[in-house]
Amino acid sequence: MNIVPKKTGFSKPIPALVSTNVKHPILRRDLSVLVLDSEVDVLDEVAALLRRRDVTVHLATSTHEAAELLQDHPDIGVVLADITMLEGEGLHIAADILNGVGPAIELVLICSSFAHDERSPAMMSQMGLLQEPLKLRDVAISVGRGLARAASRRQLPGSMSLSAFDRH
Repeated sequence: MNIVPKKTGFSKPIPALVSTNVKHPILRRDLSVLVLDSEVDVLDEVAALLRRRDVTVHLATSTHEAAELLQDHPDIGVVLADITMLEGEGLHIAADILNGVGPAIELVLICSSFAHDERSPAMMSQMGLLQEPLKLRDVAISVGRGLARAASRRQLPGSMSLSAFDRH
């Protein structure tokens, strides 16, 4: 007696649902990002990059707007700001973030140039400083690290320890 196996509904192999080759860092969706810059083009480009990765983005062109957004949105985990925006009144925002006033927020700064600085741009990026012109990959990585650190400091579910994140 010959038994023919039943045909399944799939004639082709089923592709894996999760790829091991991830092109973009996965960013947390429970925290948002505030981008502070006076240049609307920079705001639009960075916002589009982060929104493609399902990150909620708040935009501010002044320190006054940024202060209001920080007060109204406690889910902000990273502030990405042009360093020139944090002069004068903006120093209060930076001081509050760095001194831990309110929820844990990471600060990533955009600088005009490191030409006078002897350290490498890669080292400056790891310190949370990004050089203009911005490379979108560096922005995504820095913001991703910042979100992971903010989640860990806030002890959110699913966050990894800071030491485990920084080893990679």
